[in-house]
Amino acid sequence: MERFLRAREAGDLDACVALVAGHATWHSPVEEDLYGPQGFRTALVAAYAETAWFATQTLAVREREGRVAARVRNRGERHGEQLDSVQLLVFGVEDGLIVDLEIRVDDPAAVAEFWAG
Repeated sequence: MERFLRAREAGDLDACVALVAGHATWHSPVEEDLYGPQGFRTALVAAYAETAWFATQTLAVREREGRVAARVRNRGERHGEQLDSVQLLVFGVEDGLIVDLEIRVDDPAAVAEFWAG
């Protein structure tokens, strides 16, 4: 997960996607589920699309009950709107690859509004 998170911070989408299993699922509270490496790429590309800027920072990583949880801060600007959101990314991992990612956000309505605008 640390490699995925470092690659995400650097905007290296190829490195992120290389760590995703073919049957993986991306669960977001503000959009429908996406599947496989291509689904993860779609979600990651969307974070940078139509933004003046977007940055993600890993605040903490913890393993618990066979899953890895990472607290991250996402900030950005899109169509004049600002995003400053602390999120929890909960990863399921099998054989060194991500098989599941559930995103929990601090303010789902604000995050949905930022991406809808």
